[in-house]
Amino acid sequence: MVLPPANLKSEHGFSLVELLVVITIIAVVAGLAMMQRGNANEQFQRQNAARELKTAFERARFDSVKRRAIISTDTTDPNPDKRARVIIDTAGFTLVTDVNQNGDVADAGDSVTTPFPPNIAVTPRTGLSLPLTVSFNRRGEPDVADLQLLVCNGTCGSGTGTSADANVLLVTATGTVEMLPGGSAINPYPTPVVTVVPGGTAIRSETYIEP
Repeated sequence: MVLPPANLKSEHGFSLVELLVVITIIAVVAGLAMMQRGNANEQFQRQNAARELKTAFERARFDSVKRRAIISTDTTDPNPDKRARVIIDTAGFTLVTDVNQNGDVADAGDSVTTPFPPNIAVTPRTGLSLPLTVSFNRRGEPDVADLQLLVCNGTCGSGTGTSADANVLLVTATGTVEMLPGGSAINPYPTPVVTVVPGGTAIRSETYIEP
């Protein structure tokens, strides 16, 4: 029995042009996905750097309040400034606290430096420049008034940036720290009025505040 020849016209396949079109579409979609992933990674690095700097300010403030840190008037003291501080420069920041609890912040182990990730920049508000040292007194107040820092991807521009490329760190006059998205409105925080109670009053010395 002789079978009739197979009908090849009913078979379907992909032409070279169709295959190239599909490959091009896949490449474009993959490229867009990689770009979005890269942007997300950059935002994560920026936000993480801002959080670490915020934590450093909070730790320095807590350390000074806990130790009632002061600038000593003892002229024979080789390290009179007992206050905890944060030193910010273009490459990173250094947290200085009394790690070994010996009463000062001058030992090598009292300083911990954290570098900024690549392509992360920090710029202080107009009127301030890096390197910048921010010290906290016994009441937890910073010695730099109206402290605002812009943490951004790449080079920081003017203003406060946008939520997509920047974060704002605000250290108030009382020492509390806020981390805001770029472009946020900055509310003014006036310096609080401190009433000094003389030591001769009938109040325990541990409760009144010295100037």
